[in-house]
Amino acid sequence: MRDSLVSAAPEAVAGDTMANWPAGVVSAASVGGSLYGIPNEIDVYALNYNKRLFEEAGIAEPPKTWDEFLAAAEKLTDASKGQQGFGLINSWAAGVLHPFASLLVSNGGDLIVDGKPVLDSQAAKETFELYEKLITSGFSDPAMATADANTTGPFLDNFVSGKTGMIIMANWWESALKAGMGDAFADIATAPIPVGPSGDTARSISYSWMTVVNAQAAPEEQEAAWKFLSWLNGPDSGENGASAMGDILMSMGILPSRTSDVATFGDRLSSDPFLLGYTETLSDAKPFPVVLGGQEFSESLQQTLEALQFGQVTAADAQANAQADATEILERNAK
Repeated sequence: MRDSLVSAAPEAVAGDTMANWPAGVVSAASVGGSLYGIPNEIDVYALNYNKRLFEEAGIAEPPKTWDEFLAAAEKLTDASKGQQGFGLINSWAAGVLHPFASLLVSNGGDLIVDGKPVLDSQAAKETFELYEKLITSGFSDPAMATADANTTGPFLDNFVSGKTGMIIMANWWESALKAGMGDAFADIATAPIPVGPSGDTARSISYSWMTVVNAQAAPEEQEAAWKFLSWLNGPDSGENGASAMGDILMSMGILPSRTSDVATFGDRLSSDPFLLGYTETLSDAKPFPVVLGGQEFSESLQQTLEALQFGQVTAADAQANAQADATEILERNAK
């Protein structure tokens, strides 16, 4: 947008999108009040848990609060079996940052507000302390948390093999679990992110993909592109009231973001025990903030959280470092 590579949506397209997509999804596709694309796929986070391990540990249902979450993590931890209660992730920026951010927003906090970091909040303090408690209590083992090539590695293998009782991950990894677990995938279910002491409802961070139009294209080409995208994402292009894009996404096992598509596929989404935890939190999800310097901010916070995972800093130092680094990065990029 700053470099004029992507065209702002025409007024009619923007109005239709604002009326037919969740507000959080629209805001993630907007900058400075202008919409720059039509959202399609949406990704949110949920607590994934192994029902067999829960039953063996005497846990009747997934945790709804952080206290219940910690109690479940303790019961699921068994050093003699090499089993951890909760799986963190390291060596992958999104894998480190998004679960932390999901716990933070489920505790009533935020990463960034109005372009400024708010990692010095009470909600953030409690989230850093939650991570510290998971590590110092032995409920999470950072040696089991490594990601290789982003979406593979020990963090996935340990969950697939039943060595991790719970993990927070996005809906798109369902195919990786099915491929790795086979029939044992039936042991996996999902639930909304547990609510922290400063939170009031289960929330997740969300991010979405969108289709955009090249701002360098000729005006008539841009007009034709927006017309096609409006049709592709409109309720008359697919079957049974769904958009053609919704049909495409559901055929791939991906959550659509248009409100009417979610309603059209409601029975299918609600009957899937894996997708259930994601669809339940969709309306309360908070979009990952879009800011100049966002990638540098993410990588910096990743490093801080990994230092906390490996016991190199305390929760208090991690919070202070995260806020100071984020402030410097965002102020520098805003100039």
